[in-house]
Amino acid sequence: MNNSTKRNARWAALLGATLFLGACVTSNEQATAIDPDFAGAKVDARTAGQSLTGSFDMGKDWNTTVTAPAGLQGLGEISTSVGALKKSAALPKMSGDVDLGGSLHANLDDTAKGFATIYAEYKLLLVNVKDTAIVKWDDKAKDTVKDNENIVSFKRVSTYVGGKVETAEFTDGDGDKIVTAVPGRDNKVHLVLTTTDQGITEKTSLLVGAGPDANFDKEEDNTILEASWIKNDDSGMVLGTGVYLDADGDGVITDNSKTCIVLARYSEFRPKDRPLIEQVDFDAKVRVFANKAGDEPVSFSYKETTKLHRVNQVSIKNRAGGDEIVKGDTMTVRLETTVTGADDTLKHATVDFVMNPGQDLKSDSDDVCYAIHIATQKKFGLEREAEFDFISDKGIPHGREPVSGTFSGSAKYANGQSASLKGSFSPTGFSAEYTGPEGNSLKVEYSKNGNLVAGP
Repeated sequence: MNNSTKRNARWAALLGATLFLGACVTSNEQATAIDPDFAGAKVDARTAGQSLTGSFDMGKDWNTTVTAPAGLQGLGEISTSVGALKKSAALPKMSGDVDLGGSLHANLDDTAKGFATIYAEYKLLLVNVKDTAIVKWDDKAKDTVKDNENIVSFKRVSTYVGGKVETAEFTDGDGDKIVTAVPGRDNKVHLVLTTTDQGITEKTSLLVGAGPDANFDKEEDNTILEASWIKNDDSGMVLGTGVYLDADGDGVITDNSKTCIVLARYSEFRPKDRPLIEQVDFDAKVRVFANKAGDEPVSFSYKETTKLHRVNQVSIKNRAGGDEIVKGDTMTVRLETTVTGADDTLKHATVDFVMNPGQDLKSDSDDVCYAIHIATQKKFGLEREAEFDFISDKGIPHGREPVSGTFSGSAKYANGQSASLKGSFSPTGFSAEYTGPEGNSLKVEYSKNGNLVAGP
């Protein structure tokens, strides 16, 4: 959702509110009070104006930036290549540690157990990298052919300045006890990515397929069959969980050779860099295009619970009422706040944007906004309900101001009174009608130059 829709809504509301700010104080002595605590309350013009425009302030509470967990964020970028396991020379038939050149070494002490170890350590500017590969001790390991060994497992540990440690581990995933792909077999490997930093550990686990070409190093047909993420603190408490799921029934999450639909689902407790948020949850379906040609959203829902016990939710509906985001369709984006805290002033609030996402679902450059509806209900205070509607005569392109349209707003107060405003604007001018708490009405009309055409 682009920010121009919020800016346009505020612009229309403030334009209408100018009608209130110069009016006289009105009396409510004859009104029937709903809340005894406000029986003697006065609703003046400034209060009414603030009531109608104040409902927009709830929009400031929304942080629509959804931060995916580190492990899940780069699903499309995860390399299944095991090229790092390749060594510069064939394993010689000898025992003990052997320098293979290029920082690579071999340890053949355990060949009687059926395997050998290849290891290396690289010291870079800000990170120290250690690689360890376990190789099956068979004829391929003993011959003089380069890079034909059967790899049992591989582990890379990267330790950064400052203490962060990243670990990547490849192990067998298809039952043949080797990572190396074998032609004519359904080759799979388990890939576990672990990051530990400042007492927090994040682990992403994947089951990856080599595809028909039986080559993990060529990613054109590689598949991801399982993917999950978990986040813990150093006490073992679970702070977040996530999973990628097959959403189109083809049996795989992603297949680099064809377009797939993926369901991403995660929940995180006290997310990093968001001190006011207790928990976030979201579900999103994404269409991942073949050959890593990009992706686009299919559906999206988001919920966050604040430490003040407010629950903020975002949902999207298409014209037919479904959840799928449809190119060129009329969509309604709802931002909704509900409250569980007994001492919170707010009871409920919604903001609805009626818009069209255009043909490019990854960009807001062709988005247009048609209408905005805002409603708030409060538990305490003088204002108890407020509502505002704005309808543009034509779709408002992204980054543009509205040219013409209609608007209306109303506010209800704890003393039983209410105020309302309705009007329209166009390139030729602006007109509005205000009805105050006593039922008195005021109509004004301005020309496009700001001159009063009709009014008191």
